[in-house]
Formats: sequence, structure tokens, C-alpha cells
Amino acid sequence: MSSQDLRAAAEAHRELGPEYSDAVVDSFMAKLEARLDERVNARLAELRPPRRRMLARLSRDRRRGLITGAMIGWGGLGVPLFLHLYSGARYWMGTARDLWAVLLVGSAGLCGAGLARIIRRAD
Repeated sequence: MSSQDLRAAAEAHRELGPEYSDAVVDSFMAKLEARLDERVNARLAELRPPRRRMLARLSRDRRRGLITGAMIGWGGLGVPLFLHLYSGARYWMGTARDLWAVLLVGSAGLCGAGLARIIRRAD
């Protein structure tokens, strides 16, 4: 808060009289609290690093590489997992075997899309 803000509040207090003194003080305090909140939030933002700072440092190509690796990893883990669940589903799930088939195909597609990105980038 600047000294002008304090002077303006005092002048408003004098002009409006004692019946508005609480409103003038409340208004001044609200402005003061807002400024203090801004300062505290700015300091806190300086102290803790943003969560996405590490990802923001990566170049566009490195981010795409990271996403491609995640696709291949998730797909590569999902294919054997869902294949195993699909093969055993007829014994313990009956008609829900179609769900595992969809998940298996989706997982294989995710892995295939990641591999296709790598192959395409290699050309």
C-alpha cells in the first residue's frame, strides 16, 4: 500500500463523517489484505518450483519422444497383461471376455502407434 492510499482513506473518513468510518476502515483493510495476499503468493511461487518446470525445459522433440516412450511402455505392458486376462476370462468371467479383447486390441494399438512414430521419425 502506498502513502497515497492511506491519505485517500483518511480523507474519505473526514469527508464522510463518523457514520461511515467503519465502511472506510473495512475498505482500506480489504485493499491491504489483497495486497498482502498478492505478496505472499508471489513469495510462495518463488520458493516452490512449478510442477511442470521439468517438462517445460524439454524441447518439443524430447517431449514427443517422452510421450512415444510412454505409449510403447504402456502398450508393451498392456498386451501381455490383457492377453493373459483374455485367455483366462472364459473360466471366471464368462461373457465379459469381450472387454478384455477390447483392452488387448487397444493396448496393442497404443504400442503400435508408438512404434510407428519411432519408425516414421527414423526415416
